[in-house]
Amino acid sequence: MKRTLVIFTALLFTVLFAFPAQARAEEEIVMIQVGTVSGENGGQIDLPVLLDNCAGVDSVQFDLNYDSAALEFVSMTPGDLFAAQYTVANSDVPGRVRIACASALGLEGAGTLLTLRFRLLSETGSAVSITSGIVTRVDADYNQTKAYVAIEDGGITAGSAALPAPAVTPWVPATPVPTPSPTPEITATPEVTAAPESATPAAETAQPVSISSVNPMVLYIGGGLLLAVVILVVVLLSRKNRKG
Repeated sequence: MKRTLVIFTALLFTVLFAFPAQARAEEEIVMIQVGTVSGENGGQIDLPVLLDNCAGVDSVQFDLNYDSAALEFVSMTPGDLFAAQYTVANSDVPGRVRIACASALGLEGAGTLLTLRFRLLSETGSAVSITSGIVTRVDADYNQTKAYVAIEDGGITAGSAALPAPAVTPWVPATPVPTPSPTPEITATPEVTAAPESATPAAETAQPVSISSVNPMVLYIGGGLLLAVVILVVVLLSRKNRKG
């Protein structure tokens, strides 16, 4: 009976502590959401990026990936969460916008992280997906920890067309069909003329070999062998004298 009561009590405590822990873990998941908007080919479209469940978040960084053949990045406008001077967008690589935001005290609530302006270059549009996301939180004692991140991709469509599926990062455009190059013409090989014979015959007298031309390694090895022979003879004579 006592053993059954102990097991029941352990199960009760497990249930009581498991549900708050699960709820707390769900509350700590920060959501980064890319909007889905539509526009006309050739026009400029604003694409919002939202941040939810972000209380205490002090830094956010991630990559936004898109099809550079379908979209052209124009500009970035900071939202209502991070200060403009601490919200940076780097678009030096076509098909990728690298985002970094920071706040010393941490955020208080959800809102628009930033707005990206693109120019639509195709009749299909492009998905805009997030990769390499890192989010940190800071507590009241300014201790920084990494937060769990959930991501919802979006994109820009052309009119009522369906949103294309996101591609693997980095975005690989379709390979164009190579055009055949013309066959090069074969030119006649010029004839090789014999070199004129020298009037002065080469000297056939053998030159003496100086010791400086000998490989130093050979000298070292020979000297070592000679020294070993001398030592061996001395040892043998010493042993012979001792026996006599």
